[in-house]
Amino acid sequence: MEQGEAAHRQLADFIPEDAFVGAGLILRQRGLFLFGIRPLRWDGQRPTAEITAIGGRIETQDASLSAGVQREACEEIGQSVRFIPCTRTLLVRGYGDLEWASIHGEEKPAAIVYRFYKAPAHQPWNAPGVGQPNYRPPSCIVLFLAELNEQPQLTEELPALIWLTPEQILETARRDIRFGDLLEAGIPILRLRQDYPAPEHWARLTDSQEALALSMEEAVLDYYYRLLRL
Repeated sequence: MEQGEAAHRQLADFIPEDAFVGAGLILRQRGLFLFGIRPLRWDGQRPTAEITAIGGRIETQDASLSAGVQREACEEIGQSVRFIPCTRTLLVRGYGDLEWASIHGEEKPAAIVYRFYKAPAHQPWNAPGVGQPNYRPPSCIVLFLAELNEQPQLTEELPALIWLTPEQILETARRDIRFGDLLEAGIPILRLRQDYPAPEHWARLTDSQEALALSMEEAVLDYYYRLLRL
């Protein structure tokens, strides 16, 4: 898993000026990782329940990246979080394209993920290249390791919450799986409605941690277990 390491730099040095910038949480609790589940969407004939990290777009009023993701946590799960600084930050730019960085300053994220917005499912870097029609720069998502201060609450924005193992994170990043399979495995889940997600719905990890898992493949298991020990 060890990759090259960038020189010591400020977090702002890794944020492209022309990119969509967001922040998310690698949110650990009781030896698992907490994710939200978006409202049901249809992908063709497949009813899909998208699994996503807590977080979102950084707004102009946010004083910092961590302030922005703290705001998102309060909006999405009704609770603030405690950040756990990471001495090294993993930079993820593509399949196997990984680099470690030591970041100066108060904000020390676990990872920075560069991936394309609205790429096909399980293909976070499948997008038009520079000079091609409809090209847009990759999004930049900063992921902070954190823990909850209080128990989470459900919202209409995220009508269910789910706690996954590192193995389940990798599996749902690689392919859609039946929610019934996750439920049979005994995953903890908190739901606004008891009928959602249903066993026949398809679970799909999306966004930054999908890209993180697909870039690292099996090595992502060690990465997440290391984060549990910090």
